[in-house]
Amino acid sequence: MKKLLTILLSLLIPITSYGVELNTLFGISLLDNAEKHFSSNYIESNKFKNDETIDGYFSLVITDEIKSKSPYANWYQIVIDNENTIHRIYGDSDFTNLDICQAVRKDLLSKFEKKYAINFEYFEESYPEFKIYADYQFVGPYQTNSIRIQCRESYIDSSTLLQIMLNSFNLIDAVNDYYDSGL
Repeated sequence: MKKLLTILLSLLIPITSYGVELNTLFGISLLDNAEKHFSSNYIESNKFKNDETIDGYFSLVITDEIKSKSPYANWYQIVIDNENTIHRIYGDSDFTNLDICQAVRKDLLSKFEKKYAINFEYFEESYPEFKIYADYQFVGPYQTNSIRIQCRESYIDSSTLLQIMLNSFNLIDAVNDYYDSGL
């Protein structure tokens, strides 16, 4: 009976879990307290309201403070809440054109896929001022957080950014609330 129960439960619980261990980018862990990485004085002096949320979230540029820099990013930022919990880890890099950005994005994707056994989903989305070419996947406990690697092509100034971000479930909801509100 015990063996039958074990077999039934194993059929209900997925054996493969992609990206479970992925909760860190650039040496910073999602849902850590930002004070673990940066001084409270730096945080309080430099945080500002996050543009993609209604309230309760703050952006903090950490480019000059970050210790683990990546060859794929030259500008870094985190998003924190009122308790300084990290809900987004973000890095980007400028590229001269979309083709170069796309080639670098694909190279970076293959590294993530190998290291974390992640099967990314691809999508393109157009907005009034830019278009994104993105790969994403849900990761972490219960696969509620997300990793996204994308090229963002601006219609305004023809600039192209490679963007790498790891987002918490709570921030994803807050960003969706912001855009759903019509602000």
